Amino acid sequence: MQRAIIVADVINGFLKFGNLASPRMQRVLPCIEARLKQDSAAGSRIIFLHDNHAPDDPEFKMFPPHCIAGTDETLVVDELQPYTEGAALIPKTKYDGFFGTTLEAELKSFSGDEVIMTGVCTDICVLHTVEGLINRGYHVIVPRFCVETYDAPGHDGDEVNKFALAHIRDVLGAEIAE
Repeated sequence: MQRAIIVADVINGFLKFGNLASPRMQRVLPCIEARLKQDSAAGSRIIFLHDNHAPDDPEFKMFPPHCIAGTDETLVVDELQPYTEGAALIPKTKYDGFFGTTLEAELKSFSGDEVIMTGVCTDICVLHTVEGLINRGYHVIVPRFCVETYDAPGHDGDEVNKFALAHIRDVLGAEIAE
């Protein structure tokens, strides 16, 4: 069976530098790289989603400016660059990877019905994109160690990640894998 693997926001602006960069989120790199190696060898479709905001994006009322179009913050981290060749690189401006993007068309262009979801932030972009996948009838697998979120005041990364994974499993119905 052919499947797709989505990598959400594993970009410089969340892992390396910028207002929302968090070293904690770098933990996912070895797991995601291993998944990409395995799934690309098996012929899976690789899709990178990446935040790509206008300088005056309304989202900046809730979060500091980040991942502004045309900056290095929007680029896939160096560790995963080898997997971008031949992959779909889809910019997004909302939490939901489907909103205003070509993700739906990209997924329809292959014959699979299973999607592996990886990336950051588990409680924001990963969760909302998983919801969109489930609502479109895909079987979604979220490898537990291929998703992560950040620490901030009032946002304990361990607790928030635990909640998000439970919600993804128990409410949305996705499979959480080890």
